[in-house]
Amino acid sequence: MRARLVPLLVVLFAAGCRQGETRVTATASSSAPTSQTNTPQDGGTLIRRLRSDVNSLNMVHLTTEPEKLVLSLVLDPIIDVDARLNLVPALAKSWEISPDGLSYTFNLDPRATFSDGMPVRAQDVIFTLRRIVDPASESVTFAGLFEGLDLTRTVAIDPRTVRVVFARKRSSQLAAFNIGVMPEHIYGKGDFKNDFVNVAIGSGPYQVLRRDAGQQIILQRRKNYWRTRPHLERIVFKIIPDDTVAWNALKRGELDESRISSDQWHMEGRRADILKILDIKKFYTLDYNWIAWNNKHPLLSDKRLRRALAMCMDRRSIINNVYFGTARLITGPFTPDQWAYNPDVPPIEYNPTEARRIFAAAGWNDTNSDGWLDKGGKVYALDVLLPAGSKTSELQAQILQEALKQIGVRLNLSKVDGATWSERVFSGQYVVTFGAWGQDLDPDVFTLFHSSQAAPAGQNFAFYSRPEADRLIEQGREEFDPGKRREIYQKLHAMLAEDQPFAWTVQPTSKWAVNKRVQNVEDASGLGLFFWYPGSQQWWIPADKRTHDRSDSAATR
Repeated sequence: MRARLVPLLVVLFAAGCRQGETRVTATASSSAPTSQTNTPQDGGTLIRRLRSDVNSLNMVHLTTEPEKLVLSLVLDPIIDVDARLNLVPALAKSWEISPDGLSYTFNLDPRATFSDGMPVRAQDVIFTLRRIVDPASESVTFAGLFEGLDLTRTVAIDPRTVRVVFARKRSSQLAAFNIGVMPEHIYGKGDFKNDFVNVAIGSGPYQVLRRDAGQQIILQRRKNYWRTRPHLERIVFKIIPDDTVAWNALKRGELDESRISSDQWHMEGRRADILKILDIKKFYTLDYNWIAWNNKHPLLSDKRLRRALAMCMDRRSIINNVYFGTARLITGPFTPDQWAYNPDVPPIEYNPTEARRIFAAAGWNDTNSDGWLDKGGKVYALDVLLPAGSKTSELQAQILQEALKQIGVRLNLSKVDGATWSERVFSGQYVVTFGAWGQDLDPDVFTLFHSSQAAPAGQNFAFYSRPEADRLIEQGREEFDPGKRREIYQKLHAMLAEDQPFAWTVQPTSKWAVNKRVQNVEDASGLGLFFWYPGSQQWWIPADKRTHDRSDSAATR
């Protein structure tokens, strides 16, 4: 994920503990400070980058960051989040939670419409939830968030009021409604899995004008959008897998926005001539890097060997030499800024000697003196799947490959395009891979590590399974007392660090470059530039600096 071509968890937001019935009614507005003093101007084309093509524009099948970046502009959520990470109204103008915490009643804004002009109805919410929890839909990102949904009691009270009922209460359930709504009159017809790969109809500020697979996705501002109308007329997402190609396009002004690598930031991102044309944004979000081990693979089923492999990853060297000091160690599935983080869990230090001893204790030795560990005539060799164009993932894989070679473990690196990579990883068709998550503010890791969520049912593509971990995950979902919940998740943190279904490596700062002609670019703590309201909807380009609109080729080639 983030250095990287990235499968991304759906970003959720902390919902406070609620006792008794709670009612929320408010008007969503920008919470971000504005640095510009001149008046925003409507119009213009913005060229943004996607690190890989989308697999599908069907929201229910969303698994990767590129898909979320596009669909967040096409589908408004039921509940949104602002720059201060507060849950705020969106499609739902207000909501109520029953005293037992099982029932959520949403009152839809009567102004809300889809891009085809049809109103957003309570029945559309129910339709979307039915598709998410239907196993045939294979909604690996969202299905776990709505586990326990009681469809027999989930009803449309009237066209704009929907009651959603669960069999069990969950402390972060409200935040799960930070999802889009799909119009039943469109998606209820035809083949749901295959007919909506290239099209998307939603209630958001933009609509999909065209998708050219492998090249670009063009969005057009809606004329009948009902919330804060964005300033930019058109957004073109260019699919540029290679970081160097994207960086050069940024410098030439052909690309307005992109995540950049730490190497690019270090080598050029601080130069005066670059800073004249680009704003470089650098901040910690809730992203972190990991190495995923397929725990089902016979060479990776022993947690001792997974830990020994992790000992050959020199994290401190990576922080200094790959991220130039702009990253920090992590030890488990939570970041140091999250309340669930366990500060007493030590990082796995670089120790190839100890790793070799662990392999020997498990019966792996170089019996024929060819330099490779073997047992029963089989060499210990692992295949690593990497997303093409992600220089950071490739570099870290090469670092691990060289360190493991010294102890006699062979890594075979192979690269595939980003869409193929995410498809294979999320279906469990890999042995080892490198990636990163955009982690949740409310740290429910059910979809990642609960045994019931093994791929393809959920996002547990490491195929981790431990009954004690399942129990902690379940307890954490249902505990409303903050202190008790913290204790549960810190125990879970320690357990996962011990079992190493992933090797958690480092948390780098997120680095973005935005052309200075783009105005009013703000970031939110923990989220960065995107996935909060109004976020990029407040960006604008002065009329005399709209270079992409001087030739239609920028948006149509």
